[in-house]
Amino acid sequence: MRAPLTVLFLLAAVPALAQTAYVSNEKDNTLSVIDIKSLSVTQTVKVGRRPRGITLSPDGAKLYLCASDSDTIQVLDAKTLAVLHNLPSGEDPEQFALHPDGKRLYVANENNNVVTVIDTETRRVRGQLDVGIEPEGMAVSPDGKIAVNTSETTNKVHWM
Repeated sequence: MRAPLTVLFLLAAVPALAQTAYVSNEKDNTLSVIDIKSLSVTQTVKVGRRPRGITLSPDGAKLYLCASDSDTIQVLDAKTLAVLHNLPSGEDPEQFALHPDGKRLYVANENNNVVTVIDTETRRVRGQLDVGIEPEGMAVSPDGKIAVNTSETTNKVHWM
């Protein structure tokens, strides 16, 4: 079962954005910004096709967004929501996790059963790792030493 949207709450990481939530709207290819205090949508912008996962860079300046049906990761300016550039992602990026140093992005690619590792500075793919069928979940340990992927159909966890 697919979730209709993904929400990223920024309640502690970046003080200026502490009362903000970002919501990817998968069905209409938009990203909405919600003011947590008033619970109102303050802005909605068009993004790539079938947006899914969202994460914020460690410094709070960039917002990364999986555009699953566009086969790309969009990098947006967190303040203006303008697309700065796209990153290669592999096929059908679902979810991802950003390394704590902000230099590597681990992307679960559902259609081809791999995790793609992207260098966010050079904007190049560093490699792809075979994982189970329909990879979805991604996480990186706080010290950055371990990345973990879960696969929906094979019901497995893959440690990297």
